[in-house]
Amino acid sequence: MRPSFPPKSITRFWIITALMTVSFLVGSWLVPRFRVVWDAGPLPDQAYAQSNRPLGLGNGSTTLSVGPEEPVARAVAGASPSVVNIDTVKRVVENDSFFGPQEYQESGAGSGVVIDPRGYVLTNDHVVGGATEITVTFGNGRKYQARVLGTDRETDVGLVQLLNPPKDLPVAKLGDSRRLVPGQWAIAIGNPLGFQQTVTLGVVSHTGRAMQVDDRVYKRLIQTDAAINPGNSGGALINIHGEVIGINTVVRNGAQNLGFAIPIDVAKGLSDELIRSGKIKRPWTGLNVTEVTPDLAAYLGLERREGAIVERLDRRGPAYRGGIRPGDLILELSGKKVKNRAEVEALLSRAKIGDTLNLMVERGGELLKGDITVAEKP
Repeated sequence: MRPSFPPKSITRFWIITALMTVSFLVGSWLVPRFRVVWDAGPLPDQAYAQSNRPLGLGNGSTTLSVGPEEPVARAVAGASPSVVNIDTVKRVVENDSFFGPQEYQESGAGSGVVIDPRGYVLTNDHVVGGATEITVTFGNGRKYQARVLGTDRETDVGLVQLLNPPKDLPVAKLGDSRRLVPGQWAIAIGNPLGFQQTVTLGVVSHTGRAMQVDDRVYKRLIQTDAAINPGNSGGALINIHGEVIGINTVVRNGAQNLGFAIPIDVAKGLSDELIRSGKIKRPWTGLNVTEVTPDLAAYLGLERREGAIVERLDRRGPAYRGGIRPGDLILELSGKKVKNRAEVEALLSRAKIGDTLNLMVERGGELLKGDITVAEKP
């Protein structure tokens, strides 16, 4: 009788089962004793950080590493340490019809830019003008007391000085605002609505923009669509290289993307004068002129259509003391014939304190000549 064996399929099943059991037992012993290392190089952001020099953001809490493909971040990293928050306290006196004069303190806030290692901070007149207490706060949290060194209401430039500036004071790099053209990058850094070290991005929308806000007339502003809000005033408008090109000053209410900054060449020139003398000395004649319109010429009985008509005079000014009167038609100024208001104002703008200006005017059909001596504006 032939011995019987289990079917081949059954034998194969038990062999496979035995091998799987052995493999499981061996694996359970080996796996905890092995460590797999994937050596595929550093992660992309790690390699990026290792290949670039870190730049401090100036907020005292972090360091940002950025490369050439992040030009805005690099510009901000270089400029932001010199942009500060300015908190002010002003003494205000109001007359109450019942209680009489009432005095109280008014708090305010704005921004500023450090422009000199001696502790000079450039800002706006409307931020620090009349302030009795000033606290300057840097992005890293350091606080310093400061004093108003001088302000200029006409241009809205203000300058304060830290009372005890540190030796490691970060100073902004200044650019050349005279070479700006529309379309260039414009980056605003400041303290809008109390949000310190806020960055907004836009472009230079226009240069040489003139506008009036209340009784202040701005003659040459940089217009930008970078978002500017209350508290940005006095902060930096920088270019893509991290250079300050303007001092943020005003935003047009009721509009979108209409912000304005004082060109840095104007602000720096005025700050230098404030450092030297504590005030801005301006030439002054007390003379204001207007165009010769047909209606105005008919009203005054003028036959000429050239020149400029004296509209207003300050009675304290050199022009009034020199005999000029409202309604006079200016035909010549400083030996030059003038055709319109613009030519008269251009000649007056070039006059310096102490200069003598020769005038020829028409008054009541007569030609009169006289001189006025340019004085310092009070």
